[in-house]
Amino acid sequence: MKSTEFSTAIKRKVFNTCILPCLTYGCETWSLTKHHRDMLSYCQRAMERSMMSIRKQDKIKYTTIRSKTQVTDILTKLDQLKWRWTGHTLRSNQEKWSKIVTDWYLRDGKRKRGRQHRRWEDELKLTAGPNWRRVARDRKQWKMLEEAFANRHTELRDIMY
Repeated sequence: MKSTEFSTAIKRKVFNTCILPCLTYGCETWSLTKHHRDMLSYCQRAMERSMMSIRKQDKIKYTTIRSKTQVTDILTKLDQLKWRWTGHTLRSNQEKWSKIVTDWYLRDGKRKRGRQHRRWEDELKLTAGPNWRRVARDRKQWKMLEEAFANRHTELRDIMY
């Protein structure tokens, strides 16, 4: 990735086909905190600087570097993969453990003081609404909401986090 012999297009292809899938493996079930998202973004920006042979001391904005490298944004990819896997899981007719765990809620016990922990489901409700399970069964409607989820989540991430 640091070699000057290869073009940016080849480096982009290697990043998108090899590195990005490794970084996002299993991300469909992650409930990412701000810290985790920041660490993944930082990792991607560091790789992009490395691809372009740019040091941090050069103080070039990451938007400028991203426009040159044109690699896929890792956080948008995470959101797309999560959205697709959720629809796939809920449309399944078989009773798999992943579907059962999605519907399970802890009924006993007391909550701890303070803010509630973020759930995997909370991010999906932002786009599809409280009846997201019903929406997920309709493949066409779910597919149309995928881009909205990734874009909205990116906008909310910039505001909330």
